Amino acid sequence: MAERASAVAESIEQAAALLARRPRCVALTGAGLSTRSGLPDFRSPGSGLWALAERLPDDQARLMTLQGFKEAPEAFYARFRPFLAAVLSAAPNPAHLALAQLEAAGYLQGVITQNGDGLHQKAGSQTVVEIHGSLATATCLRCYRSDAGPPLWQALCARGEAPRCRHCGGLMKPDVILTGEQLPWRAALKARTLLRESALILIAGTSLPGGPVLAWLEAACDRGARLAIINLGPTLLDPAAEVVVRADVVDALPAIAQRLRGT
Repeated sequence: MAERASAVAESIEQAAALLARRPRCVALTGAGLSTRSGLPDFRSPGSGLWALAERLPDDQARLMTLQGFKEAPEAFYARFRPFLAAVLSAAPNPAHLALAQLEAAGYLQGVITQNGDGLHQKAGSQTVVEIHGSLATATCLRCYRSDAGPPLWQALCARGEAPRCRHCGGLMKPDVILTGEQLPWRAALKARTLLRESALILIAGTSLPGGPVLAWLEAACDRGARLAIINLGPTLLDPAAEVVVRADVVDALPAIAQRLRGT
């Protein structure tokens, strides 16, 4: 136990030392940050809400696709409602706050996140790219007008009815991607630009299961970007990382921010 604690402390020092050189750096975050604010995991393979849905009978798993959403919105929202209720009451944790502090101090150019819960913004982060979409807004599938998400989710949690467009009465869809949908192109473009311009990428709270994000990171490594990874479990890019901090993000990120104060 003491040996492991010593190894974690040493890796935190190494990560802080990398940031202290003030290279152009961006953070990439995943579900590991949101779960420490009490939110159920949204997308991680094996445990996320979407991954669990994929193990449901076909008719229930279909709910988590865009076509299933259109066919049975009430059933979709009945399954999604507990998650929305949790998001509405969630608060940023020390990991979110530490990243906001690092950005304010000039150590981070911004945060690319796989989470759509808005907790980075609540913590004070200014540049946040939500590559899986955001629950902050919803779009009407009939007239395509956008509206603020939280009032819709509050009404849904109170009444249990699928939200409707206040302009045309059409069905409102949360602006997060469902199974089979493409990443939002504006967010994807901005994320790729940030990664391409970064000399250091701070990865926190994600196992990097695959998909476009992993390919972007591999391309960044090929261009010479260095990786600092903070995650309780192993990731596919651990062998390529400059430093791996095998610790909880709510412990490691505040520790790194603390070490950088005054440097």
